[in-house]
Amino acid sequence: MPDPASARRRTTPRFQIEDERPEVPAVAPWLLLVAEQVKAMHYGVVQIVIHDSKVVQIERTERTRFETPQSVTGR
Repeated sequence: MPDPASARRRTTPRFQIEDERPEVPAVAPWLLLVAEQVKAMHYGVVQIVIHDSKVVQIERTERTRFETPQSVTGR
């Protein structure tokens, strides 16, 4: 008479099927917006405002920098 435990071992797959992939959580829309804001800036600040553990506002302050000629600064 075959051992029931060995019968179970034979029917259990030894590897995971490639089509069975763990689900990747969706990216929050605000996170995509922050990434776009950062990517589009050279100098500046992106602030995330949170109320009651929820993102309610994204503020972007961009700086424009100019090269100053030495004759103007006196250096």
